[in-house]
Amino acid sequence: MKKYLLMPVIFGILSFVKLEAAPMDAYYCFSTTEDAVVVEKMDNFMASDAAKGLPSITLWAMLLNGQEPETHCVVQQHPNGASFEKANTIFQSQAGQDFLQDLSTVIVAGLEGAGTPMLNFGDVDFEKNPYLALYNVRVKDAKRYGEVFSDFMGSADLPGSATLYQDTFTGAENRTHYIVMSGPSLDALMDGISSSLDSDNGQKFQKRASSVRKLLSTNLMFHIKTWN
Repeated sequence: MKKYLLMPVIFGILSFVKLEAAPMDAYYCFSTTEDAVVVEKMDNFMASDAAKGLPSITLWAMLLNGQEPETHCVVQQHPNGASFEKANTIFQSQAGQDFLQDLSTVIVAGLEGAGTPMLNFGDVDFEKNPYLALYNVRVKDAKRYGEVFSDFMGSADLPGSATLYQDTFTGAENRTHYIVMSGPSLDALMDGISSSLDSDNGQKFQKRASSVRKLLSTNLMFHIKTWN
């Protein structure tokens, strides 16, 4: 599988990289029974002058996530720390606060945090590949795991994309990293993952990875809409 982004930092020294120099995906998860209303409220705000300057924002449905209560997550894709600061200023404005107050009438806030994308493979286009498998892992040797994961993805045959993130702020309990793999359908995604893991290289990856990481949980997500 083609690799097209490698962060110019070593996994083991990410904690020493200045935030403004690194991309960051900030996620805000919540529960709701009114999906359409959430989309409508976000449509209205994102089309307003108050939202100008915000980064790409994506709404995901958490189709299967075990015991976790959240039904959706909003992800802000920031190219750097300055982008996050600008978004924070927008949401702290009166218009931003009015929007968040209005949104709070139909959601219950849950997990939030941010991750730094470390390695990307494939075609990151969630319009074409709306199904996402999310793997939550605890890694004890980040540099080594990055090497093992990169070797495996070089031969993997996924239908969409795969991205390895390191948790930067907060995040799920005990999680240090997470991997997202996308595909155009659930069958295509699962078939691609299964065939890649069942291959000789996949078997070697699982054996090598088991010494440096523990799989905590696996979630299924679905792309609803992206703004900007």
